[in-house]
Amino acid sequence: MLNKTSIWFILVYGIVIIILGYIGFKQSGSLPSLLAGLILGGMLVLSAIGLFAGQKAGAYVALGSTLLLTAVFAYRYAITGRGMPAILAVLSGGMLLFLLARFGKWK
Repeated sequence: MLNKTSIWFILVYGIVIIILGYIGFKQSGSLPSLLAGLILGGMLVLSAIGLFAGQKAGAYVALGSTLLLTAVFAYRYAITGRGMPAILAVLSGGMLLFLLARFGKWK
């Protein structure tokens, strides 16, 4: 099982993704940003709640969601060359590396 600190990181990351999806919607009117933020951020929050309850599946949901977010943000950066997708790709990539390191220590 992941330790409590790791689960808190997942919870905070999910909340940040929800907030960033809303900001993307407000700044550019992007409905896909809002929906992706709500859906994937919600999945991360729910996976953290599941992990707090002792369900291992939450860890796999968090890892899959983070991998998907990292790929999407990296793709958006490659297409647009703008700063915001680059920052989000680095944020998500860092979280992905963190989760992979935690999985490596998982017993």
